[in-house]
Amino acid sequence: MNLVVLVKQVPDTAAERTLSATDLTLHREDAGLVLDEINERAAVEALTL
Repeated sequence: MNLVVLVKQVPDTAAERTLSATDLTLHREDAGLVLDEINERAAVEALTL
């Protein structure tokens, strides 16, 4: 059986966040990326199957 799980990395909510000085968006180079809860659970369920 082959399963495909699409996931998206999001900035870690527990990490400290900083804004870019030029356009006031999240400075992504400083933010650690993690799977969000929904995608993490989908990956675990796919591995369980």
